[in-house]
Amino acid sequence: MRNLAWPALMVICISFHSCSKKPDEKVREPAVSGSFYPEQADVLERKVDEMLTRARETQPRPTPVPGGTAKPAAASEPKTVQGAPAKAAPAVANDKVRPAALAGSWYDGEAEALAGRVGSFLGLAGGGKLGGYPMALIVPHAGYRFSGQTAAHAYLHLKGRTYARVFLLGPSHRAAFRGVSLPRATHYQTPLGKVPLDTGTVAALEKEELFQYHPSAHAQEHSLEIQLPFLQQVLGDFQLVPMLVSRAGPEEVKAVAGVLKRFVRPGDLVIASSDFTHWGGRFSYQGPPGATFGAAEAPRQLEELLRAAWEEIRARDLDGFFEHKRRTGDTICGFLPIAVLLALLPSEAAPHLLATDTSGYLTGQWDSSVSYLSAAFTGLWPYNAVDGAGALTEGEKADLLKFARATVDSYVRTQERPSAEEVGIKVTERMEENSGVFVTLKKRGQLRGCIGTIPPVKPLLQAVSDNAVNAAHFDRRFRKVVESELGELTVEVSVLTPPAPIDDWRKIILGKHGILLGKGRSRAVYLPQVAPEQGWTLEETLTHLAKKAGLGQSGWRDGASFEVFEAIVFHENE
Repeated sequence: MRNLAWPALMVICISFHSCSKKPDEKVREPAVSGSFYPEQADVLERKVDEMLTRARETQPRPTPVPGGTAKPAAASEPKTVQGAPAKAAPAVANDKVRPAALAGSWYDGEAEALAGRVGSFLGLAGGGKLGGYPMALIVPHAGYRFSGQTAAHAYLHLKGRTYARVFLLGPSHRAAFRGVSLPRATHYQTPLGKVPLDTGTVAALEKEELFQYHPSAHAQEHSLEIQLPFLQQVLGDFQLVPMLVSRAGPEEVKAVAGVLKRFVRPGDLVIASSDFTHWGGRFSYQGPPGATFGAAEAPRQLEELLRAAWEEIRARDLDGFFEHKRRTGDTICGFLPIAVLLALLPSEAAPHLLATDTSGYLTGQWDSSVSYLSAAFTGLWPYNAVDGAGALTEGEKADLLKFARATVDSYVRTQERPSAEEVGIKVTERMEENSGVFVTLKKRGQLRGCIGTIPPVKPLLQAVSDNAVNAAHFDRRFRKVVESELGELTVEVSVLTPPAPIDDWRKIILGKHGILLGKGRSRAVYLPQVAPEQGWTLEETLTHLAKKAGLGQSGWRDGASFEVFEAIVFHENE
């Protein structure tokens, strides 16, 4: 596959080593010679020439491997799929933009070429639907020549979906510190435009003990920037929360994840950026202690190391992941970002291995190799809080759930509703405030009844009581709940914010927003959790919602209005 990045890299590298420095010139000294590329000029030039020759001769090797190791691609040059470069945000006087450090070397430096490159990777990726909604990814961060195709197998599953924020975790390759480093920037720049940071969340995180600012860590770090062109291509508008993770043991990893749990919400995406085993003399790693291996054994042994690491990740076993590293010495550069992700994920998150590869296969050279893996987790982040709504304490959530359950049980058995006093809960001021509420009943995981009110027209406690009764007895889609079913039911309560109109359906954030569609006399609503539970894209969601409203499947595209709301959702099996 012809790669546009390597000629640019050759010019940069040779200029660092062979250009003479004039007295009045300010020359940037090489920061990665001797580690990322050879230090001697003649060795460097020969190595680059060899790579350029292999790049012309080597065909691309797509890696769609659900549950296994990549297989070589057919020997054909991929057609470039052109994507529209993102429009750069207008400059603002107080913007602090972190400029692209990798453009022209790790990936293409021109917007059109970069959009085409990313589009080509996405066009070659495959693997079908995940069967759920992507809430987190693990993706590699080498130059696009090496790991771009592997990464594309994960990013492909974001197309057609919307996210409010991307929490991006990467390892720090150039600075060591304890915990997490956050940038002091308002935007990250790539050739495709500027990506805005969620500066409010960054500022709030920096107040936490393990979250700091280390300026030397961010300027040249590649593990975060390398992900942005893919995100710009598949998502469009989103806000970024970039974090670099350095020295941390298991307890500190858990502490970092504990902080992030207070911030990550439905409608957010979390990404752990990591390459896997770095093997060979240049990486000072020849295999596990007492079980080192040479080039002939490398393909099989590296596959085994990758499989072993994935098994701990798949099981979301944080202790097992640390034990894998201790036992094998596995040189996973993003070990800590992945560890934080494992500690952050809810137990219901479903793992999906999407692709694997190695630089050894890509180059045909096995004197050293780096392994790559892309994976996704599907599910929902907890609905713990919403923007602009009255907060609920954990005690209030537990009492409202208890009251909803007692109301369903009592009404099904006796046609009577219990009082708060009879149930044994204390009525708080928040419970007396008007709120929109839905009560959902499920039987063995399947919907058994769901009724609610969107506008805040009744006190919260009364609305819970009314809708618990309605869900059990008056949801016309189902027969009435009978006493013999009560032991099989689980109860879920969704407390809503007031609905607000939205001028463009593309601004709907799946998972975060409930959607109210109106057209003429037709109306239909989905709670925020519906689309992610079904694994729908935004357009699929609106198509189903239009059909629910009695419109044609394209009825939402013309003349429809949309309102959105958020929800705090809590249920019995949490």
